[in-house]
Amino acid sequence: MKYFIDTHDHEKGSFPKEKLDEAQFIATYDGFAAACENEGGLAMGAHVNLHEGKAFCFTAGPDVESIRKAHEAIGLLYDSITEVKRVTGLDLRINPETQKSK
Repeated sequence: MKYFIDTHDHEKGSFPKEKLDEAQFIATYDGFAAACENEGGLAMGAHVNLHEGKAFCFTAGPDVESIRKAHEAIGLLYDSITEVKRVTGLDLRINPETQKSK
């Protein structure tokens, strides 16, 4: 699985024009999570500011196309979908390349 972050911004037209409350956002996110699963992916979480109309979603999937299709399946616009690597302190400790430099 690969990791992705997608962005949504009210000012760019990729976040709903009407103000969402928490329940509405969760319902939308649940729909997105189901769409991700249908495409072989997993919605892993979102960072959202409902007041400003911005969201950053963290997903996993086989490729960027699967994440794009999940968005399209529920009519969810986005600004970008970017493949990322997840890095934690543990990731750095178990990386063989990192260990060579010590």
